[in-house]
Amino acid sequence: MEEIKYNKVALILVVLLSFFILVHPPFVISIYIPVFLRLPLFLFIVLFSLLTILRKSYFIRFYMPIILFFVLSTIYWVSIGTILADLLYSFLYFLLAIVLLVSVKRNQSLRKLLINFYFYLILVLSVLSIISFLAYNLVLAPYQLKPVGEGLDIYWHYHNYFLGYINAKNFEFGEIGRVCGFMFEPSYQGWFLSTNFFLISKFIKKKMYLIFVQLIVLLGALSSFSTMSWIVFAIVFASILVFKIMSILGLKEKTANVIYSLMLVGGVFIMFTVVNQGKLLEMLGPSSSDNREERSQTSFLYLATSTPKELILGRGPGFIGKNNDQGEANPILKSLVENGLIITFLVLVFIIYCTYRSKYYMIASLLWLNSVVILFTPLFIVNILVCRWMDEIKAQSYC
Repeated sequence: MEEIKYNKVALILVVLLSFFILVHPPFVISIYIPVFLRLPLFLFIVLFSLLTILRKSYFIRFYMPIILFFVLSTIYWVSIGTILADLLYSFLYFLLAIVLLVSVKRNQSLRKLLINFYFYLILVLSVLSIISFLAYNLVLAPYQLKPVGEGLDIYWHYHNYFLGYINAKNFEFGEIGRVCGFMFEPSYQGWFLSTNFFLISKFIKKKMYLIFVQLIVLLGALSSFSTMSWIVFAIVFASILVFKIMSILGLKEKTANVIYSLMLVGGVFIMFTVVNQGKLLEMLGPSSSDNREERSQTSFLYLATSTPKELILGRGPGFIGKNNDQGEANPILKSLVENGLIITFLVLVFIIYCTYRSKYYMIASLLWLNSVVILFTPLFIVNILVCRWMDEIKAQSYC
C-alpha cells in the first residue's frame, strides 16, 4: 500500500477523536472531565462528519432511513418521560457509529491515523498492564487505596499515578492484584486487550514481530485476572482449533461457518441447561457472577412484563439505571429493555457487518457483550470501525 500524506484536517480530527475516546467511559478520567467540555466535542465530531456525507446518495439511500427510525424512537422515548440527557447521548452514539463508518472510510489519512492510534493504545495499555501487575503483586511500587466514581457506582481500588488502578481480590491461594489500568474495572481492561489480541495480526506484517506483540497483548489481557478473559480466550482458541480441523477435512468456509454456528448455539444451550454453572465458576475462582445473574434476572423481569410496544421500542435509555440501583452488566439485555428489539437487532447487525471478516475478533467481541457494558462507548464503537477499515485495506491490497 502506498504511503499516505496526512493532511491538516485529518491530523486535527484524529487528535480530537483520540481525546474524545479517552475522556469517556470506560476510562476513569471521564469522571473528572465535565460534561460541558465533552458534549460540545461530541456534537462537533458528529455534526462535522455528518456534513461531509449528508448529500452522498449512498448515505441517504442506506442509512438515512435508519437515522429517521432513531429519531422517531427518540420522540417516543421523550413522550414516555425518558431523561433528556440519556436520550441525547444515546442518539449521538447511534449517529456517531453511522457517520464515522461512512465519512472516515472515505478519508484515507484519517482512517490510517485512527488505525495507528488504536495500535499504539493497545500496545501501551498492554505493557502498562504487565508492569502494573508485577509492580503490585511483587510490591515493587507504592499503591494507595482510593475511591473511584461517585454515588452507588463507586469502586475502591489501589492507585499508582503512573500505572493506574489495581483491584485486589482474594483467591483460595491468596490475594491477587487484578489490573484495571486506567479503566473502571479489570473486566474493561480484559475486554479491550483480549478482543484486540485477535485483531493485532491485522496491524503487523512481520511474523516474528507479530508473535512478540501478541505475547505482550496476551499477558496484558491476562493481567486483568478477569474471569471472562479466561473464558473468552478458551472459547476463541477452541474455535480456531475447530475451524482448522474443518479446513483440514476440506470443508468450504461457508459450510464451516454454518457448522460452527450450530455447535456454538448447542454449546451455549448445554452450558445453561446441563452444566452446573456454580461449580464451573467456582473452579475459575471468585467472580461477580452472582451479582451479574441477579441484575440479569431483574432485566428479564422487565422484558417479561413489557407491553408489545415496550418490547419493540423499549422503555427508553437510562430506564434500568433509574429503576434499579445496580444497573445491568449485560449490554445486550440492557439494550433490549431500554432500546427495544428493533434497535438491538440493528446494533448487532452493525457490529457483525463491521467485524465478520475478522472472525475471531467478532466472536470475542460478541462474547464480551454478555459481560461488560461497553456497547455505547466511543472506545468500542471506533474499535469495531477500525476492524472494518483494516479489512477494507487488506481487501484493497489484493485488488
